[in-house]
Amino acid sequence: MIILKNRRRFLVTVSLLIACSILAVQPLATIAAGFETFKLPIAEFEPGMPSLYLRGPVEPAKNVILLISDGTGINHRTLVRIASGGANSKLPSERLFEVGLANTHSLDSLVTDSAASATQIATGNWVPNRTISVNADGEPLQTILELAKTLGKSTGIITTDRVTGATPAGFAGHVPDRDMKNEIAQIILENDSVDVLIGGGKKNFQSPVAGKKGDRTDGRDLLEEAAERGVTICNSIYELRADDSPRTWALLSSGSMTAAVKRNYTLGDLTSEALRRLSQNPEGFFLMVEGDQIDGGGHDNDIWRMALELLDFETAVEVATEFAENRDDTLVIVVSDHETGGLAITNGQAQSTEVEYGWIHGGHTGTPVAIYSSGPNSFLLGGHIYLADISKIIAFGWDIYDFGPDRAVEGPGAKWLLSKQNQQ
Repeated sequence: MIILKNRRRFLVTVSLLIACSILAVQPLATIAAGFETFKLPIAEFEPGMPSLYLRGPVEPAKNVILLISDGTGINHRTLVRIASGGANSKLPSERLFEVGLANTHSLDSLVTDSAASATQIATGNWVPNRTISVNADGEPLQTILELAKTLGKSTGIITTDRVTGATPAGFAGHVPDRDMKNEIAQIILENDSVDVLIGGGKKNFQSPVAGKKGDRTDGRDLLEEAAERGVTICNSIYELRADDSPRTWALLSSGSMTAAVKRNYTLGDLTSEALRRLSQNPEGFFLMVEGDQIDGGGHDNDIWRMALELLDFETAVEVATEFAENRDDTLVIVVSDHETGGLAITNGQAQSTEVEYGWIHGGHTGTPVAIYSSGPNSFLLGGHIYLADISKIIAFGWDIYDFGPDRAVEGPGAKWLLSKQNQQ
C-alpha cells in the first residue's frame, strides 16, 4: 500500500514506478484460485491506527438514525436506481446532502465480514473477522448504543436478520464469535440496553419447552424474563401496531425475517414503529436499522432478491429522512458494512431501465462503500473515511470525547477537539 504523506514522497514513488517499468521490473503478482495478488516492489507498509480527520467543529446532535444496508456496494445501489427509475432517478439515500466513502477492512483481513464491520461501526475499533465487540482479551468494547443508554437516551435496533445476527449483535452483544447467538440473546437481555428491538431470531431467546421452538439448552425463556423487566413483547406486526409502550420487543420470526416480497409490511413500517416510541424521550435516541438480506442476494448472485431487499431498505431511509426533515437535531446516516458479490454494471442504454450486469463471485469484497448523511455533523462524514470514524463522530455530537480507541486527529477541527478534551 502506498501512503501519500507529502508531495515529495509522491513524486519519488512515481519516479520509482516509472523506473521499474523502463527496466521491465514487474510488480509482484501471483495467481490463486482464479484471482491475482499484487504488490508493488517498493511498497512500504505503515502499521498503526489511522488518524481521524475533522473538517471543522462538531455540532450537537440529539438523535441519531443509523441505517446499514448489508452487503451493498455503489454498483448495487446504482443498478437498483436505474432498474427502478432510470439513470437520472434517485433513491431516497441518494437524496441525502453529504456523500462520502468508507474503507471497510477489518483488523486481520482486507475483506471484512459483517461481525468485524459492525464492531468497527459500533465501537470505533478494528477487530478480527467473526469478532463481536470484544477486544483481544475477550473484554467488552463499549458500543455507541450502550453509550446512548448511559446518557439517558432511548435506544433501538431493527433488522431483517435475527436480532442476534452479526450486525445488530455488534451494537448490543459482546462475544468472540458471531455464531454464539444464544449467548448474544442473553447479553441483550441482561445488559438491558435496548428499548425497542424488532427483527427475527426468537429461537435464540427460548428453549424447546411447553411447545416452544427454541434453540436454547438452558431451559430459559428470555422473552418472559424481559417481560418481567417491564418490556412489552409483541409477536406480530398487528400487536406491534396496536402497542404504544416505549420499551417493546417484537421478534417476528423464529430465524431471519421473511423476505421483503413476502411480507405485508416494509422495513419503513418497522422504522416508523420504532421512531414513534423512541422520539418520546426528551433526551433523544439512537436507532440502528439494518437491511440484512441484500447481502444474501449478493452471496447467491440473485439479482432479484438483492434489488427487492434494497428497495425495501430504502423505505426505511425515506421514513428516517422524513422524520428528520424539519428538525435540526437529528443526524441520519446511511452506510453499508461491506460490498458483496463484486457486482458490476457492464452495459445498458441510458434511456432505459434495463441493465446488463455481472458478478465476480459469491463472497464479500474489499471495495470501499458509500456513506450518505444529513443533519448535524453530516459534513464530517463527507470525505474518504473509515467505518470506525462513524461512532467517534456520533459520540462527539453527544459531547463525549473519549469514546473508542485513542486516535490522532487532524484537520481544521483538531484544535477545537483538543480544547473540548481539556475542558473535561
